[in-house]
Amino acid sequence: MSRLTVIGSPAGCNVPWGPLPHVALTHWGDGRTSFGRARRAGFSVLGMTWPPTRTAALRCAALLLLAVSVAGCKKPNQVDEFPLEVGFQPLEPLLLTATFPDGTAGDPHPQGLGPIAQASTFQHWGSHARGYLHAPLLKVYEALHDPAASYIHNDAGATTRAGDDTFGVEPFPVSFVVHYRNPTPIGDVRFDVTYRAGPLEGTGAAPLVIGQRYQKTFGTGFIDVMEGSLRAFPVDGAPEVTAVEMVAWLQAKTRDQATCDGTLTDLFGNLAAKLASMP
Repeated sequence: MSRLTVIGSPAGCNVPWGPLPHVALTHWGDGRTSFGRARRAGFSVLGMTWPPTRTAALRCAALLLLAVSVAGCKKPNQVDEFPLEVGFQPLEPLLLTATFPDGTAGDPHPQGLGPIAQASTFQHWGSHARGYLHAPLLKVYEALHDPAASYIHNDAGATTRAGDDTFGVEPFPVSFVVHYRNPTPIGDVRFDVTYRAGPLEGTGAAPLVIGQRYQKTFGTGFIDVMEGSLRAFPVDGAPEVTAVEMVAWLQAKTRDQATCDGTLTDLFGNLAAKLASMP
């Protein structure tokens, strides 16, 4: 039966378990297409025993590219600088459209986030949000010492880590690194995120304003930007309520504005859950 076979493997294309093998796609005269392992490298046309139609040739080439794409060319790990001098200051001032949640007659400061404001640039997606936590500032600061209050969620809405968290990595009151492992159909995507926190005003024993900052510092090159910050302070006239201002930046393959917005929702939820578990 007549056939058209195309084989190839782009240079430098690796999957998590090693180099991508040369793949072969064969479009048969009866319309079937088969996929298998090839013996030689390079893009070439073999076994052309019939003049293929333009549709057949394009279909075979497209399927080859799709197969390579699904296999997942793996970018090398990269180190992302996180200068000590930025400390745990907020990433940027919040937009005015990121407002606190509306109060009610019974609760002028309801726990939760207000509307998330989109603050994207040409370099990354961006999200801003303000909210309230029903806990005093000192308790919020205590909660931020636990990495579980700041875990980043994966596509399944959970957190998968590659080993234990590492503490005391930088000269800040709160300092730790979380080693993330995000399972995917083509293997694990791994990256490290470094967290810092401390009092922006006051002391550790009696903070007036606290800050937290995080950034991806090592791992997959598919994440170009992953940064965020939190600023927290007591609500005037309601010291048992803490106001928070949150910022998230994200630039990663297959991610969008909704993913960035979801980061703030997840992080706020983590912190609220941690506070609820504390005495």
